[in-house]
Amino acid sequence: MTPKEKAQELDNRFYELVADTPDPDWRAKQGALIAIDEILSMGIMSDSGDWRMAKSYWEEVKQEIEKL
Repeated sequence: MTPKEKAQELDNRFYELVADTPDPDWRAKQGALIAIDEILSMGIMSDSGDWRMAKSYWEEVKQEIEKL
C-alpha cells in the first residue's frame, strides 16, 4: 500500500469514529496524525526488519495525511 493510500485509509477509519461530532474531518485527521506519531516514537519495524525503511514510510504517510 502506498503512503497516500495508507493515509486515506487511516483518515477514513478515524472518520467513522467521529462522524457524528463537530468537525469530523479535522478530528479524523488529528486522530490519524496521533497514531502516526505513536508509531514513529515506538520505532516499529517494517516486515523487512529495517527501521529506516519503516520510518521513511510512516513519515510519508504523515505527510499525506497533512495534505488531506
